[in-house]
Amino acid sequence: MSSGRVFRFAPTPEHPAKHLFVFLHGCGATAQSMIPIAFKFQARFPSAALVVPSGFNPEARGGVAQDWYPTRGLHADNHRERVAAVLPDVEDLVRHEQTNFGVPSSRTVLIGFSQGGTVALEAVKAPGIAGAVVAFSARYARLPARGTPIQSRIHLVHGELDSVVSRVYAERAARVLAGLHVPVTLDIVEDLGHALSHRAISLGSLRLLQGIYEGRRATLH
Repeated sequence: MSSGRVFRFAPTPEHPAKHLFVFLHGCGATAQSMIPIAFKFQARFPSAALVVPSGFNPEARGGVAQDWYPTRGLHADNHRERVAAVLPDVEDLVRHEQTNFGVPSSRTVLIGFSQGGTVALEAVKAPGIAGAVVAFSARYARLPARGTPIQSRIHLVHGELDSVVSRVYAERAARVLAGLHVPVTLDIVEDLGHALSHRAISLGSLRLLQGIYEGRRATLH
């Protein structure tokens, strides 16, 4: 299975990486499309290593743009299966980068847009991959069942006017996660459709910063 190109950016300045941020692009997009977003996160987290991989499904749009999993014939019944099929490869990629940069899973963050956000949300249903997820304009393939052992903080950012993935999915996910006692934040961005705006990215990185600070404070008491 071709995993396409992976772009890596070490922290600035040259210090050991304290965090690892893995950016997962949207459906039919490219890794390159996430690089500007990655740099905006690094502005707030200068000690973070950035990893921006290409999706695993090279059938998409002649092999230039990529998907994480096939979207043709996608429906509610096969969505979870299709995501589950790529999760081992996603986990392998994340583990490889954790070893590469010497960063543990607790300080790894999965940051995804649309289909990439779905992959990130589904990946942390199993504990031990990442300490946090920032999911933009995303939805679960299947909402977590009662007793799902999610040990990551989840930050959901969604456009109020998203007609591709309705904000209702994010609102429902936030309720379910809160019921599971998972630390979760939800920001609905006014006048935004299915897109990443400066405001959305700022909110996502701010919630991540706040979550890391809260987590650190909790361990000090």
